[in-house]
Amino acid sequence: MEQVLIVLGVVTALVLATTCTVAVLAVRAVRRTYRSARASIAGASTPGWWAAQSRRQRLWRAVTSAERALEVARAADAPVGDLPALTRQVRSAALGVDGVLRASASGGTLAPEDRAACDQVERAAADIRRAALSSARSVSQADTAPLLSAVQIEVAALAAGLRAAVR
Repeated sequence: MEQVLIVLGVVTALVLATTCTVAVLAVRAVRRTYRSARASIAGASTPGWWAAQSRRQRLWRAVTSAERALEVARAADAPVGDLPALTRQVRSAALGVDGVLRASASGGTLAPEDRAACDQVERAAADIRRAALSSARSVSQADTAPLLSAVQIEVAALAAGLRAAVR
């Protein structure tokens, strides 16, 4: 019986030691995670970081808008010329500018040349968008004008036919 109590005491001591070790390690991991998250949030809340994120969002909104306008023009069988190649070049340039903006954001400030590069890519994307939409509009208007004329003629003929049938 005495040996059972000794074994029970040793097992209890081992369980207690293991539990304490696990608890200490867990607390350390939680502290480390908390400190890391707090440092990330503190670094991400600088005005330069927010400015870079805003510019990045505007940049990608412009590039995506140009790509969508090109898709619309292609779907309408509108002439697009070299716009597909230029759109790919704009996307490639945007990737480079975005990388610079991300790197600059961690430093807290954006250099004037980074802002200028971002603005140039945005303007190029906006020009592509305008050109693609203009081309799609021209095709759409060319398709719409004869349709409108045909609809007006058919409506007038139907109205005349109904008037003649009622008399």
